[in-house]
Amino acid sequence: MAEHDAAHSERILSPSTIRFCPLCGGALGRERLPPGREEHAVCTRCRFVFYLNPKLVAATIPEQDGRILLTRRAINPAKGKWTFPGGFVDFGERTTDAAVRETLEETGLSVSVTGLLGVYSYTEAPVIVVYRARVTGGTLTTCEENDAVEWVKPAEIPWSELAFPSTRDALGELLAARGELPPGLAR
Repeated sequence: MAEHDAAHSERILSPSTIRFCPLCGGALGRERLPPGREEHAVCTRCRFVFYLNPKLVAATIPEQDGRILLTRRAINPAKGKWTFPGGFVDFGERTTDAAVRETLEETGLSVSVTGLLGVYSYTEAPVIVVYRARVTGGTLTTCEENDAVEWVKPAEIPWSELAFPSTRDALGELLAARGELPPGLAR
């Protein structure tokens, strides 16, 4: 029970914290369902099966004159750590549109997606779709979610201060493709 209370107090949506059916409001129970007999949340009233799927994040790595745009997070998780602009995809929104929207919201810059860099998936984390991008306009600025935005050369990337595994992996893949991966970060 203490584990449930701790997770609930942090407002984390997980299989152990969902309690009510989103359709009828009935209590959710746990049942093993075919075909693989995995345990899932099932409404005790209307029998709706609540499959808790990972959230989707879309991000860009804006590039300009050989430099990469990084943002320093002003919020948790990973407050004070560096990443690139990105955020959750809204229902009905294309991932490319979400990545462009999040970049504008977090940096003040309009970007054009120039290609898919990669899709990153980790246990107990959202799926992250990262695009390469070029700046098309706007004025570089911070927002509520970050307290710094900086253009950095590949040699200036603060590898030990990156926010998430996806940040490190995506930047590593980008630099490896450009032939600029620093020694010690071989992929």
